Amino acid sequence: MTNQEFIQTIAPYCQKYAQKYGFKVASPAIAQACLESGYGTSSKAKHHNYFGLKYRTNRLTVNNGTFVDDSSEQKADGSYYAITDQWYNFNTMDAGVEGYYQFINITNYAKVKEASTPLEYLQAIRAAGYATSLDYVQNVYNVVTKWNLTQYDNFNNNQINKGGTTMSNSSLVDCIIKSPNHSGKRTHSIDRITPHCVVGQLSANAIGNCFTNPSRQASCNYGIGTEGGVCLVVDEENRSWCSSSNANDQRAVTIECASDSKEPYAFNDKVYHKLIDLCTDICRRHGKKKLLWINNKDKALAYNPASDEMLLTVHRWFANKSCPGDWMYARMGDLANKVTARLGGQAAPSKPVTTAAQSQTQTEKTNKNYPRTPFAVDVLVPDLNIRKTPNGQKTGKHTGKGKFTITQVSNGWGKLKSGLGWIYLANSSYVKINGSVQAAATAPKTNNSFLVQVTANILNIRKGPGINYKINGTITDRGRYTIVEEKAGWGRLKSGAGWISLAYTKRV
Repeated sequence: MTNQEFIQTIAPYCQKYAQKYGFKVASPAIAQACLESGYGTSSKAKHHNYFGLKYRTNRLTVNNGTFVDDSSEQKADGSYYAITDQWYNFNTMDAGVEGYYQFINITNYAKVKEASTPLEYLQAIRAAGYATSLDYVQNVYNVVTKWNLTQYDNFNNNQINKGGTTMSNSSLVDCIIKSPNHSGKRTHSIDRITPHCVVGQLSANAIGNCFTNPSRQASCNYGIGTEGGVCLVVDEENRSWCSSSNANDQRAVTIECASDSKEPYAFNDKVYHKLIDLCTDICRRHGKKKLLWINNKDKALAYNPASDEMLLTVHRWFANKSCPGDWMYARMGDLANKVTARLGGQAAPSKPVTTAAQSQTQTEKTNKNYPRTPFAVDVLVPDLNIRKTPNGQKTGKHTGKGKFTITQVSNGWGKLKSGLGWIYLANSSYVKINGSVQAAATAPKTNNSFLVQVTANILNIRKGPGINYKINGTITDRGRYTIVEEKAGWGRLKSGAGWISLAYTKRV
């Protein structure tokens, strides 16, 4: 970890606990941690003791025992002497920083709380006996100025008035990694929130680092990591580059959320619960009492939220993308209701959250909307992306305008007969569906047995060949099964358990 990375990592914790324990500035603590721990490289830093905290009976509640190492202190005459004192041990950086603020949250350090500048803070803490080094104040203050750490002192003064609306950043932030990729001040007040999926189980810190390169030409306002941490990437007052829509990004707080790397791009519980917390905080700070979800693109984008309303939007409405993934898309109503309930507003009638098996049922229904494969389509644009798998990695190739034959459908994606890959069918601006290829209508059906490999994590077994039949059970082992009869894209299991959709299998 570089010195700059250490500062970026520990600064949010110092801001967080400076506010919690009533201190006015955070920059001196950040500089102390840098100096005391050698930017996180010292032997004490291995114990997450970044501030050289000696053990004091019953002083802290967040430490995990103590340790002893070889240390020294400076006498008044400038000489040093060895000490064998016990030092606080902490399990995490978060606990180590809170331990520091607990350590100085006593009457002896009362003047430190009153300090409103880094220099006043350091002079007060030195006078209270925190450090023995004769040059401690100057040495720490040099770190403050070298790294411009006063930029982290605005947590109590980050309210920016714009057109009569107060804009501020969330106090839930755990780390700050600012991206240069934004358009500056918004041209529209905030009345939307757009959750995204990162497509990867990244930490909050890693999400922030995704957007530090200007050549990336992308960013977000916040990132929620797989551990449930929140990273501030672009200040709320500024428009991020996140949704493939200038109009949406000008008015939306955009949130990238850690997710699985494949459809349905599920979030873990920590991410989803923190998303609820963050959306609630955003709404509350902007004076909103309701978070709305309108599950219709045209109606939603035409809706003008009332002054106390915030609207949810999704990336897939503005680009040929699955974002935020089917997992989150199915929970947008649940998110809106939970946030609205916390805000004290009237939530819309709640719908049950879709389970994995129910999600597959919905996908089966979606696939049923398409003609029986193979069928013909007209591609209306000259550069439609071709992907290796449905909504998977790009192949680097594109279609041209013209007619193509689709041999398989999966979740709104169609497999090209040419074998090049998959194209997106669910946007009529890109693809026009003509219907069944004549050869398919007359193709003979086969009742010969064959072996298939299940490719879905959960595959419904139905009583008959279609989604209208009762579910007899599920397959969860992605194993191989023998099909003894095929009908309308469904296969009858040799075991007699029922029928499965062959769209979620491959022949072996």
